Amino acid sequence: MNNHSLISASRNTHAKIALLAVAVSVVFMAVVSASSITRSDGGARVHGLVVKATTLTNVAKSDGALVR
Repeated sequence: MNNHSLISASRNTHAKIALLAVAVSVVFMAVVSASSITRSDGGARVHGLVVKATTLTNVAKSDGALVR
């Protein structure tokens, strides 16, 4: 068998590669999920003014240029 090239590899080799990719993805997601569960960052913090999207707010005005 000529399995050193991905193009000319057999169906069995392609299946092994796909299975390995899925297994690595599942392990990666499990590690990321486990690390986010144990992290305690104290909740989300908001800095600055909270403005509703429907209101028009002037943020800065300089020499006739108005930033909204």
